[in-house]
Amino acid sequence: MKRLLLGLAFVLPLGCEKKEAVSNVPSPFDQKWIELAKAGAQPLFVESEVHGSGLLGEVRRAVDPPIQDTKLAAVPTILPGPLPDADVADVIRRNLGGVKGCYQLAEREGAGSGKAIVSLEISPSGSVATVNVDAPAFSNSKLPNCLSNRARAWTFPKFTQGPKHFAYPFIFSGG
Repeated sequence: MKRLLLGLAFVLPLGCEKKEAVSNVPSPFDQKWIELAKAGAQPLFVESEVHGSGLLGEVRRAVDPPIQDTKLAAVPTILPGPLPDADVADVIRRNLGGVKGCYQLAEREGAGSGKAIVSLEISPSGSVATVNVDAPAFSNSKLPNCLSNRARAWTFPKFTQGPKHFAYPFIFSGG
């Protein structure tokens, strides 16, 4: 009986500790991710070739872009009005090979899986004026800087009303 009382004396104080309330408020990154999802943005999945190949099943993946014959490239025209979201998404999808390369670089450093949001300001000339890469899971890797450098080199169709602000979500899986 003494052992039981002695055991309870040690256990009861542990169960009576005040626990700090866990905040249900999402981080700014998660809030932005939720906003993009509500707006209908579908994240692009970038899989690891080393560790994650095939884990995601049938989803839209980053693939190396097909080799294009530059002789057949059409002369760009200026789009009247603002740049359509679909045109921005097309350019991003065409450049997924570079995004995948950035993830492979980060993976070699030991980065794992995570999400990123790439926010762009596109000038009417079709060039990228500013880039912001929000990737908390990769804050200690080269991924954000690499993505930012790649995105600055992307060329969009010229348009007359701008600038265009656009954010695109990515999910990196593997590592």
